[in-house]
Amino acid sequence: MSLLFLDQQPAIEKINFLSVDIGRAKLLVPMPAVAEITLNQGIEKSDRLPEWVRGWIAWRYLSIPLIDFRALQDGHNASDFGSRTRVLVMKSFAEGHSHHYYAIMTRGFPYTLSVEADCEMTTQDSNDNGKCIKIDLQLQGKKFLLPNFTEIETYLKQIARYY
Repeated sequence: MSLLFLDQQPAIEKINFLSVDIGRAKLLVPMPAVAEITLNQGIEKSDRLPEWVRGWIAWRYLSIPLIDFRALQDGHNASDFGSRTRVLVMKSFAEGHSHHYYAIMTRGFPYTLSVEADCEMTTQDSNDNGKCIKIDLQLQGKKFLLPNFTEIETYLKQIARYY
C-alpha cells in the first residue's frame, strides 16, 4: 500500500508499553521509545554531571548518561538500586542536545503491558505527579505514570557531552 494512503489505515487497536519500576512508582513507557534493556554494568562517574545522573555507561560503542528518574523528579542525588538494577536504554527524539540515547535505572526487569484502545482507564492531571510526568493512569487496577519525553529531553541539555 502506498504511503499516500496512510490516513486511510484503521485506528490502532493496541499499544505495547513497558511497565518500569523506578522505585516508588511505575512508569508506562511506549515500546517505540525503548532501544534495549540491559543488566546493570560499570558506571563511570563524573563531577560535571547533574546530581540526578548516576554516571556514564557504555552501550554499543557509545557512552550514554544513566539517569535516576526518581532523583530527577525529586531533585536529589542519584541512588544505587543495587544488584536488582536494570538499565532501560531510551531513544532520544528531540533536537537541541547531543545525546541520541540515554538510560534510565529500573528496579528489576520491566515487563510488557498491552493496552487496548477501548480499555478502561482513568487519568489525573500531572500537576501533582512532579517533573517529567505527562499523566497519571489507573490501568488494570494499578497506578502508572506516563513520562513526558519532551520535558525529559530538556533536562538532557544540562548534561555535558562525554569525551
